[in-house]
Amino acid sequence: MTASRLPGRSLGLKFLLVCALALAMSIPAYAVFIMIYERTSRAEQVIAEVGQTYGGEQAFMGPVLIAPYRIERTITRDVETGWYVVFAETGEGEAVVDTDVRSRGDLFKVRTYAADLAFNAQFNLAGEPSAAPDGAVVDWSRAAILIGVADPRGAQGTAEIRIGERTIALEPGSVYGQWAPAAPVPYAEGAVTGMRPFQWLAADLGDLAGPDAAFQVSAVLRFTGVESLSLGAFARNTELRMRGDWADVGYFGAFPVTQATPREGFEARWSIPYVGRGVAAAGAARDLGQLAATQVQVRFIDAANPYQAVTRSLKYALLFLGVVFLAYFLFEATSDRRVHPAQYVLVGLAQIIFYLLLLALAERIGFDWAFLIAAAATVSLIGVYLGQIFRSLRVAGVGLAAFALLYALIYLLMRIEDYALLAGAVAAFVAVAAVMYFTRNLDWYGLTQDLRTFPQRQPDDRDQAS
Repeated sequence: MTASRLPGRSLGLKFLLVCALALAMSIPAYAVFIMIYERTSRAEQVIAEVGQTYGGEQAFMGPVLIAPYRIERTITRDVETGWYVVFAETGEGEAVVDTDVRSRGDLFKVRTYAADLAFNAQFNLAGEPSAAPDGAVVDWSRAAILIGVADPRGAQGTAEIRIGERTIALEPGSVYGQWAPAAPVPYAEGAVTGMRPFQWLAADLGDLAGPDAAFQVSAVLRFTGVESLSLGAFARNTELRMRGDWADVGYFGAFPVTQATPREGFEARWSIPYVGRGVAAAGAARDLGQLAATQVQVRFIDAANPYQAVTRSLKYALLFLGVVFLAYFLFEATSDRRVHPAQYVLVGLAQIIFYLLLLALAERIGFDWAFLIAAAATVSLIGVYLGQIFRSLRVAGVGLAAFALLYALIYLLMRIEDYALLAGAVAAFVAVAAVMYFTRNLDWYGLTQDLRTFPQRQPDDRDQAS
């Protein structure tokens, strides 16, 4: 009889069951991950749709000199053609950004901008040793200045360059390719993840270029784009600057950034030396493909992005499911009432629905207010339910306070991302320590209760005879 009663009375087995339920209830939490992924994919799709109108995530490369060359081989009687590229000795690029937010429906918002760009490049071909292939004859009369743009659809108005008193209109690079169909203007392939390749705008230099020429090129452009803006190092030594009215930005690229702290918006500067750029001062057209790796980028961040915040909170779903279940178990273990496994499941479902509420509300009213409403509803539900199970207002009050503290900790983890792991580890340690302390005198096997309730055998005649 004792063996048959032991499993039903064992708090140890009940504790293991509660742990198993907590693990099982974490599975539906990953369904919320899938939902967030779908919403994030839809947001990225909206960015791409808006980018078709505004030019997408823009990238720019300042003035580069390019001229066709020809090699005639007398022995094999073949002709090789190609492009000779010369980079400016010094270059400066600046982008001033005016941002706006475009909405698609009620949920998805895209950060757009209009950028005023200014480039200055100093070319000096006098005394520069030629890096063209052996035997190449460079046709300087067909030289051109190239400016790289990720998406020319964002152009606002006419694009021009100035050399001294002369103004030259920029044309699509495909036009320049028609002048030399055998060797079209090269297309720079992106070499860095997240950095866009360039399409080229070209301006015919006419008689301005030559092996001993020295001149300064300036360009002023206005383009629209979305989400991010990148500039490439186009000279041997390049100074790049970006500033704008958006405060929450992220900096990316292979070179260190120097940040200023204006009252509103951002301001950043990069100084890229010749050695750090990793591209020769002159060479074959294939060097243009390496320029994508020299880009520096400013990304305009949505500080109130609900998907990132909810995703971070879901990473700790198992921890907080377990803590709530442990709280219910402690109340059960220290009282004469029992909580059915189905009731644990209901409490777990309430916590999963918290994340759904958080996601749905955050899309509409922002993360902070969404968290307050969803947490207040969930804490009230599981706290009052605890009081109903144990028929005690005191237990309900203690539960409400404990669960409110727990959800405040979740919010804290969302706001201190750099210390989230430390705070989560401390919270887990404190939770386990509390369970160990409050259950230190529990009869995990239930033997004491079984011995108390086991019927005592009455003495019979054999006992009296003995």
